[in-house]
Amino acid sequence: MSTIQNKKENVLTRIVLVVGISFFLIILNLWNSGNLGVILQLFKNPRIQVFTIVVTAILLEAIPFILIGALLSGLIEAFVSEEKIRKIFPSNRFLSAVIGSFLGIIFPVCSCGNVVVAKRLFKKGVDTSGVLAYMLASPVINPITFLSTLIAFSYSLQIAVGRVLITFIVAVAISLMLSKNKDILKEDTVECCFHNHNLSKTERIFHHAENDFLLMGKYLVLGAIAAGIFQTFISREAFIALSGNKVLSVLLMQILGILLSLCSFADAFVASSFVNMPSFSKIAFMVAGPMMNITVSILYLGTFKKRFVLKLLISIFFAVLILGTLGTFTGRM
Repeated sequence: MSTIQNKKENVLTRIVLVVGISFFLIILNLWNSGNLGVILQLFKNPRIQVFTIVVTAILLEAIPFILIGALLSGLIEAFVSEEKIRKIFPSNRFLSAVIGSFLGIIFPVCSCGNVVVAKRLFKKGVDTSGVLAYMLASPVINPITFLSTLIAFSYSLQIAVGRVLITFIVAVAISLMLSKNKDILKEDTVECCFHNHNLSKTERIFHHAENDFLLMGKYLVLGAIAAGIFQTFISREAFIALSGNKVLSVLLMQILGILLSLCSFADAFVASSFVNMPSFSKIAFMVAGPMMNITVSILYLGTFKKRFVLKLLISIFFAVLILGTLGTFTGRM
């Protein structure tokens, strides 16, 4: 298995190398022919400018949290034994999911960084239900996100609590539904290099953190590029124009949350700007985004097996859509 993955990585490295050399030769040829201004003119295109701004913003926003997640992952690996971490999560799958949902209060990591922590918890032998619930809920159910949501919506406790409640229901329901899947992690060929017991705990922290950061970093870049493409060519006005229908408004805001790939610590400020949208459609935006936006979905693909990721994303999408729609028809917010 590791041999196959090494071959894939070698092929990817060669592709990147060929593309890089080709790009360099094109630039060199344009410079020699005096046509380098064509490239500079291209970067003045408004769409290209929007794309570069979006990608840069996502990377600058997400990289610190990937780093925090990697450091937390290293700390868990070095200082928390399997026995200790298992004691936090009870054997009962439902209770394990409930505790996992609120673990973000202790480890308040954004949706980009918590995938790294979840991966480490899986490797520590924590039950699937507890880890999935943590991974899905922690970007929202933590003090930082709760406070930012309150501020963004003028201290509306209904919106902030509604966001937490729907996140909790979705996280617990999906973690229980998918907890029978055990062999879901992709094989990590680099991980084996860091099981040197002669290293001090501090060295082990940074070795594991470096490993996780580099593995997640490449998927983060791919996710940022994908999100940048969508944000460049799809306008928010097209979504707002279709906001009159209650079901459609939830669906559209949910899709928009996925496409924008915003950090869960700050997405409430964007959601609050959609003043004409029903409250539960805004909540759907703030729940679906952190759980399954483009950047996070690609991080999932870098961590878990493709079949499991597909089940996970489909389950999240329909769970948020159903709860958001029910809330829109029955709620008073």
